[in-house]
Amino acid sequence: MNSQKIFAGTSNPDLARKVSQKSKIPLGKIDIGTFADGEIDVWIQDDVNNSEVFIIQSNSPPINNHIVELALIADALRRSGAHHITAVIPYFGYSRKEKQSRPGEPISAKVVADLIVTSGINKVICLDLHADAIVGFFNVPVIYLSALDVLAKRIKQEKYKNAVVVAPDVGGVRRARNFAAHLGCPLAVIEKHRTTAVRDNIEVLSISGEIVGDTAIIVDDVISTGGTIIESANALKARGAKKVIACATHGVFASNGLQKLTASKVDKIFVTDSVPISEKSPKLEIVSVDALIVDCLSKEI
Repeated sequence: MNSQKIFAGTSNPDLARKVSQKSKIPLGKIDIGTFADGEIDVWIQDDVNNSEVFIIQSNSPPINNHIVELALIADALRRSGAHHITAVIPYFGYSRKEKQSRPGEPISAKVVADLIVTSGINKVICLDLHADAIVGFFNVPVIYLSALDVLAKRIKQEKYKNAVVVAPDVGGVRRARNFAAHLGCPLAVIEKHRTTAVRDNIEVLSISGEIVGDTAIIVDDVISTGGTIIESANALKARGAKKVIACATHGVFASNGLQKLTASKVDKIFVTDSVPISEKSPKLEIVSVDALIVDCLSKEI
């Protein structure tokens, strides 16, 4: 088998370059363009016959373009004779639709998983999915990584006093409990209600756990519009929290989410580079997951 190569899609080329440099796996030559009507054109310019190849592509905004691009890259590599194709998907779009909440809805995460596998992917590496059940949607092996340890190590350096980890909803209790274990902190849980008629709108109903005087660290898998974090921060400060720290693997920051968070009662925001972030904020710090991915690739080769 020929040597390994990493192919970067257009969603997160900086992360792909960092992974390539640390892993010593070269970046493959690929040309990705767009026709006048918006169709994506992919051309693999390296010899990949009988090679082990990795595609690094987050399903980040514009999500639909990046999903199609990933599928086209995989198909191009397969038709070029690649022996084994692994898709490294740091952020898996549509992961919040892993089940039907009401009749008439699709299971969007399953549709995207099927599309990716059908394009020729032999294995998937993903990072902090919204729901663990999504792993079962793929008909190929899946390696499921978590950035919780990477984020926890960074949080520990701040030495926050009387910290408590907060799950922003009941569905995130397991994630928050694991994060609390990393930090050696107690756990609190926010119960919220999401309005189905208005997407991304939430209402905080109650908080269980002692908050007064603590540094509250909200941990979630993804920050999209920031609505959940902002409303949670308001409720936590009303309960007596002196500081509110937001911590998430994926910083999507849709609909001016980062600007809204910067103007909110949140004191600090920690996210990873699973999604490229071009905006700046004095409250934002980005922690890289390159070493986490490199460690995984080293075990695969």
